[in-house]
Amino acid sequence: MPADVRLQFIDWAKQHGHNPVTGAAAFVALQSEVDLDLATRTLRLDPGTDPRDALRNHLAALARQVDVAVQFPPVYAYTAANGLEYRYSLMLVIAEDCVEWTGRVWQDLDYQGMLTGRGQGPRANYTQLARMALEHELDQERPRYVQA
Repeated sequence: MPADVRLQFIDWAKQHGHNPVTGAAAFVALQSEVDLDLATRTLRLDPGTDPRDALRNHLAALARQVDVAVQFPPVYAYTAANGLEYRYSLMLVIAEDCVEWTGRVWQDLDYQGMLTGRGQGPRANYTQLARMALEHELDQERPRYVQA
């Protein structure tokens, strides 16, 4: 696969709150037939193989490459109380007695904004604490996104 397609996919996935596994299908769906042909030329496709399926599987497999996987924070899916579907990435900063978090939120391919917060509790539960607070905010009629 041409390196530029790999890099384009990695950049696109980061911008849209995806990792290689969750973003491969959406990225491939956006490709024109010309782009698809260029992207799959170096893949050795068996006759009858759907090029979109092959590219989707190839891009999703990037998640197993350590040098790629470490570039992506975990991405969580959440359906809010009002039925809206969100994806968010979560970054934690752990201090001596508390945790601060920043969540970047997307709906489909649209970036919604950042939600931040802090809390205290057992260190083992910091991710769960942050997710509960962030998801509670997403349940609100108007989540309070912060300006970057």
